[in-house]
Amino acid sequence: MEARRAVNEAAVRQFFAASDPAWRWVLILGLRDLRANAARLGELANSEIAHESWSDDAYVYGPLINGLTAAAVNECAQHCEDLFAVLKFLREEFDFAKRMSSYGAGTVTRFGLDLSRRSDEETAGLFLVPSLATVRKGLEQAEDPEASFSAFEGGVRRLSERLRRIIDWYAIYEDFHVQYKHGLKLAMRPYGNPTAEAIEEHRADVSGALFAFTTEPIARMRAGPEQQQGMIFPNLIPEAREHLNALVAERAILRYKMSGPPVDLDDVVGVSRNVFELLRIAATNRLAVSDGLDENGQYRFDLPGESSGKFLSVLLELETAPSLGDFPK
Repeated sequence: MEARRAVNEAAVRQFFAASDPAWRWVLILGLRDLRANAARLGELANSEIAHESWSDDAYVYGPLINGLTAAAVNECAQHCEDLFAVLKFLREEFDFAKRMSSYGAGTVTRFGLDLSRRSDEETAGLFLVPSLATVRKGLEQAEDPEASFSAFEGGVRRLSERLRRIIDWYAIYEDFHVQYKHGLKLAMRPYGNPTAEAIEEHRADVSGALFAFTTEPIARMRAGPEQQQGMIFPNLIPEAREHLNALVAERAILRYKMSGPPVDLDDVVGVSRNVFELLRIAATNRLAVSDGLDENGQYRFDLPGESSGKFLSVLLELETAPSLGDFPK
């Protein structure tokens, strides 16, 4: 049993040493840059196939920016799923390698969406943050125990709030992430070429629309996120109007599902940054459990700081280090 545990800990160390929680965020930054300079990308396409009009505004500020938006949303949704998987398997005592390398996507996404129901303390436990009682005892020797504990509580609150924001974002865009994997299910020209007014608006921002083809039942659509509950029937010919209810019931008529307001890639970058910072905290805290107490009898773990990019490092004086069994599954 101890040999198996040692093998598991070695796998955990190798996984976090060799992985990079930030690379998807860097990629999304690149997609935002492409979106901000979409005309440059159109010119590049022209240099490859000159007989096409890839640099025309109607293409650049229509299908091209919509495709870049869809790509960024897809990467961010996958980043969220990376976090859900790590949180689900972080507390594996013997099978971390097996669970992280082979899991069903649905199992992880259901787990992730259910996380919003957990309390702040339960959420902290998923990130291997010791219990309130353990932290309070470990801070007894601090210079100002009450101030230190208050700072800890603030970190726990921020951790829970950031995770819930990630889950809420993922719930809206999960289906577009799924449709992205089947590229022809995304409508890049939902209403033909953009108007001159729309082109000028999109020159000045980094947003784009998301439209997916759908024939899903109305009841299922209404059960999803509020932003996606509207039904858009493009090119509704007279023959379809006469039998609309039956055609919808038979899933025989094509509709559009849209994400709601145009997606701002600045917001997508922010969600992904939150994800990679939480992944970093999860890795730090998991390795802290593996390391145990240092030579001074101290135990250290991380929480989010008061602003993005900042971390709160909590140092406890303990007689015994927390173990994986002390944290909820």
